[in-house]
Amino acid sequence: MPKDFELLERIGLTQYERQTFVALLKRGIADAATLCEEGAVPSSKIYSATEKLAKLGLITIQRSRPRQFAALSVEEAVAKISEIAREQADSVASQSQTLVDMIKAAQGENQPASAFAEVALGAQQHVQRHLSLLASASSEIISYMELPDIEAIRKSDSRGLNILKSVRKNLEACSIEHRIVFGFGPRDANELIKFLKQYRAELRSTTGVRYAGLLGHPFHVIDGETVILSLDNPFLADRRFGSVMMKSRVLAEPLSRGFEELWRKSMKSLQEVNFDPRLH
Repeated sequence: MPKDFELLERIGLTQYERQTFVALLKRGIADAATLCEEGAVPSSKIYSATEKLAKLGLITIQRSRPRQFAALSVEEAVAKISEIAREQADSVASQSQTLVDMIKAAQGENQPASAFAEVALGAQQHVQRHLSLLASASSEIISYMELPDIEAIRKSDSRGLNILKSVRKNLEACSIEHRIVFGFGPRDANELIKFLKQYRAELRSTTGVRYAGLLGHPFHVIDGETVILSLDNPFLADRRFGSVMMKSRVLAEPLSRGFEELWRKSMKSLQEVNFDPRLH
């Protein structure tokens, strides 16, 4: 898929949906068999792909026998894609600000005057602006991470920023404690194993790594004060759509207590997992 079509992924289209859309743009009008051939889309996926595209208003369907599909004009397609992207950005910004407001409200009068919150939108900003703070810790880091964290770290590394390497250098230079709990489900196990092998060198200086079931709310606490709360949505192409960073001991303390309980209950080795023979 050409780089020009990367925006299609960012608005939530799967690989086959993107290939179907591009193939139809080239043909203008086509039936399912033609789209399968032109777009290299399996016949079992073509109808779900076209239904999704039609629901988004990116194509139209003539429900004849056989069905015919029609593309928008280039100008209409670009305008529609831009509209979808803008609506998603507005939604993410609204969700993020709502979360910030809820956290501040929960802190109430206990919120220290120095506390503040910052929102990073997108997986790249999440790594560059918030995860990068892990590399400036002075005493301790605790991290609970899931598959979207793995995906964000890998993607950032592919773009030239190996955040785990920066964190490792700081850990070694300053003798900082860093404990990580990886939350994962059966579908995530294989990707977690690949990640652990790929970044074995970068993780060697952590104080400890353990494994647990999914909590659904990844976070980091740095030096008992700086909190990073990850924002994820399974329906977005980049599930990690951002994060909130707050400097607040009032918020950091209950998260740290929860982490200690999670750490105590978590598995010390993946060998303790018995639901997937690939892990043994």
